[in-house]
Amino acid sequence: MPDNDMPVGRPRFLTFICMLTFLSAISGLWTQADRLWSPGVVADQTRQFFERVQEGMEAQNNPESAQMVESFFDSMYDELSADKIRTSAIIMLIYESLTLFGAYLMWGLQKRGFHLYLAGVAVAILGPIVLIGGWLGGMTAFGGAFFSIIFAFLYRSQLKYMV
Repeated sequence: MPDNDMPVGRPRFLTFICMLTFLSAISGLWTQADRLWSPGVVADQTRQFFERVQEGMEAQNNPESAQMVESFFDSMYDELSADKIRTSAIIMLIYESLTLFGAYLMWGLQKRGFHLYLAGVAVAILGPIVLIGGWLGGMTAFGGAFFSIIFAFLYRSQLKYMV
């Protein structure tokens, strides 16, 4: 007997990965909106976090490697600006919106949702690298794309159920 909560034709696995995407995208939209509206605060908090990490690393390192650690963190501090945090937030808001809407369409068994999801993943990968650059762009791209690429393969396996 079919489950009354699930429309006929949508596999449980597709339902499951769509639900995970919904939760992730809604959480991401909330986080990125916060970063968009207060990028200076986020930059300061991130800078303070890296300062604590740097102090811990310098306490454990020998004097020869302390200079290398200091130059590494100095380059990171140079990239942590409110403008770059704001740009990152805008890129990630676009990514979250595209993947959320793509998952919504796939929930309704529409294959075009998969293509929209892939467009979101492309934004998450290319946007930070092109518009932000440096380590911040690379980390933003990696963070946005890692699980999304895995999910793209999972969604790909469900295309046979979509029209």
